Amino acid sequence: AAISRIFLQGMVASTAPVFFSGMAQRRPKTTLFVLQDADEAGYFYQDLVQLMGQNDVLFFPSSYRRAVKYGQRDAANEILRTDVLSKLTRLMAKSDKTDKNLALFVVTFPAALAEKVASPKAMDEQTLTLSVGQEQDVTVFVKALEELGFKRRDYVYEPGEYALRGSILDIFSFASEYPFRVDFFGDDIESIRTFEVQTQLSQEVCSTISIVPDVESETAVGSLVPITDYLPPHTTIVAKDLPFVGEVVNR
Repeated sequence: AAISRIFLQGMVASTAPVFFSGMAQRRPKTTLFVLQDADEAGYFYQDLVQLMGQNDVLFFPSSYRRAVKYGQRDAANEILRTDVLSKLTRLMAKSDKTDKNLALFVVTFPAALAEKVASPKAMDEQTLTLSVGQEQDVTVFVKALEELGFKRRDYVYEPGEYALRGSILDIFSFASEYPFRVDFFGDDIESIRTFEVQTQLSQEVCSTISIVPDVESETAVGSLVPITDYLPPHTTIVAKDLPFVGEVVNR
């Protein structure tokens, strides 16, 4: 019979991230690491990134700056959360089309797990995709952006904004650290790149991008679900004390 639970002892300092990074390289499998609090999760995440790089290691924070009771949402945290949901959605789609071992490693903590998220169906329905070479009517696309809650500005500064100047469309997705600059030639997408808001300098050339609105807004999506709805079957969950995690989430 398959073993469903394993207990590990004697792991001190950074031995746990070292152990699990080695496991991930030998047997790629989506893993959810649940640490005791935000600080412990942050240190664990940094260790994993040092060992495995940033591509497949994600941090899933609370969307609030301090505690939920203060009601101060943090735009940077909301971007990180939406990025995790977007990448898990794409992972599930890829897994259905290939037999390759695809995996993401998500680091989080109980307070972040307590906040529900948009359903995978809502995430998929509200995600817009653009690719270089794609034919796309700019007017139609802008209308779709506004229907998803994006606001038109002269220049984009925050997630949820877009700006249209001639053949250049700037969009700040809720699932990207930097906004996108899409250059049209007529109805054809000629180039896509990210850029720095303050300097307006290009950061990275992109071939395909996903535009995601504020999917965690309950007014935007109706019903919300636990993040566990996004995890592929047979996901490994790593936690120090699962009963403690349950208590914090319930509280």
